[in-house]
Amino acid sequence: MIKKILHILYRMAAAFTLMLLLASCLKEDLADCPEQIRIYFAPETRAGDESNTAGIDRLHLYVFCEQGYFQAEYRDDNITAFGSDYYIDCSNLLPGKYRFVAWGGKDDGSYSVTPAPFVKGETTFDEAVLTLRRTGNTAAAVQRHLFHAGLTATVTYDRTQRFDMPLTQLSNTVSIRTAGLPAGDNSYTLRITDSNGSYKFDRSPASGDAFTYAAPCTRDAASQLSASLNVLQLSADRPVPRLEIYNETAGSLLYPAGNQTGNLVELIQGAYPQNDFNTVHTYDIVITFTPAVTVSVNGWVVYSQDSELL
Repeated sequence: MIKKILHILYRMAAAFTLMLLLASCLKEDLADCPEQIRIYFAPETRAGDESNTAGIDRLHLYVFCEQGYFQAEYRDDNITAFGSDYYIDCSNLLPGKYRFVAWGGKDDGSYSVTPAPFVKGETTFDEAVLTLRRTGNTAAAVQRHLFHAGLTATVTYDRTQRFDMPLTQLSNTVSIRTAGLPAGDNSYTLRITDSNGSYKFDRSPASGDAFTYAAPCTRDAASQLSASLNVLQLSADRPVPRLEIYNETAGSLLYPAGNQTGNLVELIQGAYPQNDFNTVHTYDIVITFTPAVTVSVNGWVVYSQDSELL
C-alpha cells in the first residue's frame, strides 16, 4: 500500500514538473519543449543469427515505470513494411525512468496476456505473462514468428529523443521430410509436444503444462511425407520437446519407433553438438526408412552419444 502511495506521489510530482516545463516552453516559443520520443526496432546483432524481422506485421509496446507498474501500451497491428526506419512514437510519456517491453508478431488470436486487462498503476511487470492460446492440450501452429525486446531507459526533457530496442526471435520452424517410405494412402500428422507455452515479460519461460502442436502431412509424387510447424523457442536447457509422426489411419506412431525417443533437442544436438538455439531458428529434418530409420537435421546425420546412427 505504501509503495502504491509513493508511486502516485511520484507521478503527481512528475506531472507538476512537466506542467512547469510546458509553461516555460510557451514563454520561450516552444524552444525547449520535448517534441519527439521515438522507439526504433532492429534484429539483435549476434554472429550467425538467422533472425528475419522483415515479416513482422504487428508490434505491441508495453511501458512500465521505475517502480514496475504498467503505464501505457502502444499497438501497431498493420505494419506494411517493417525495417530499420520503423519506430513507435511515445511523445506523450512524462519524463522519468521506464522499462519498455515489445512483442513483435503478437496477434490477439494466437496470444493472450495476463492479468487481463492491464491496469495503469496497478498491473506489475513481475506478474505480466504472455501465453500461446490453445484448446485443451492442443495448440495450432504459431502463425507468425514471435519477437521480444526489452529496454530500460530514461525519458528527459530533450526535444528529440531516440531509443533503440534490439529484437530477439523466440520461435522456430521445424520441418520434416521422409525418404524411403513405402507407398500408401494413410493420413499422417506431424506432432511436437512441449511445455513452453508462456513467457514472462523479461522473455524467460513461465511454468506451464505440456501441450501439442499439430500439422497434417502432405505426400509428394514419390509418396513421401512433408510437414512444417512454427513452435515457440527450443532450448538446450529444456530437453522436453518430443517430435512424432502419427499415422491417423492406423492409430499408431510411424516415428519414433524402437529405441528412438523423438526427443527433438537431443536430435538437434546429436546432429550438431555446437548448435546455438539462440541464433539458429530453422530445423529441416529428414527421416529415412531404409529399412533402419536414420535421421538428419540441417544436413547433419544424427548420432547418439555412443556414435551409433539414430
